[in-house]
Amino acid sequence: MAKGSVRKKGKKWYYRFYVEDASGNLVQKECVGTESKSETEKLLRQAMDDYEKKKFVAKAENLTVGQLLDVWAEEELKTGTLSNGTVENYLGTIRNIKKHPLAERKLKNVTSEHLQSFFDLLSFGGVHPDGKERKGYSKDYIHSFSAVMQQSFRFAVFPKQYITFNPMQYIKLRYQTDEVDLFSDEDMDGNVQPISREDYERLLAYLQKKEPSRNTSNPDSLLCRASYWRSLRFGMAGRKSGRTMPYHKTQHPI
Repeated sequence: MAKGSVRKKGKKWYYRFYVEDASGNLVQKECVGTESKSETEKLLRQAMDDYEKKKFVAKAENLTVGQLLDVWAEEELKTGTLSNGTVENYLGTIRNIKKHPLAERKLKNVTSEHLQSFFDLLSFGGVHPDGKERKGYSKDYIHSFSAVMQQSFRFAVFPKQYITFNPMQYIKLRYQTDEVDLFSDEDMDGNVQPISREDYERLLAYLQKKEPSRNTSNPDSLLCRASYWRSLRFGMAGRKSGRTMPYHKTQHPI
């Protein structure tokens, strides 16, 4: 008969008992219960009875990625110290991962190439298994997937020993980048005119009047000087390349 016990962590009770793994060693299985000790003890008895009847053995040969995620969620995620919001976020991520064919693949057959292809699909978008084409997800959203997969595969290596190495350690998260041409003539308004030297002098004089004292400079005045002379240098670079660098004429209440 399996041995078990209950313990309280925070407001909830947890139950745990020992099962035999594929090597014949006893390993502890812990699951979240309820806020009631008696109800949690009842769940413990039901779990141990189920184990005795089915003689469940945690074998890695037939374990899939989806099943690994379920085991990790029950034994580590829900019993850990993460906030409730983070736990719910990760559980939602697990549900999304299980919609992908990767979740049906046997854990022992998963390679870094399979995982890299999965994360590239999340990053760059493409045709998903349901036949719909979707754009890539945001970095924060992808980080949730990465955290779940990293921790669950680490869990599979140790303490579970389902696999001997973690293929997630070779994964690189790649993101889409937007290329910008500073000197591109596209999307430019032909009526845009550069600020004149006279307007610059008037604006500078106005800002200098607002300087708090003789010993300190108004940051707006400094910014105006730096921006103007920097824009002239960019304009010269643009003329050398056969292009012009337009600047908006700004109206100020002088």
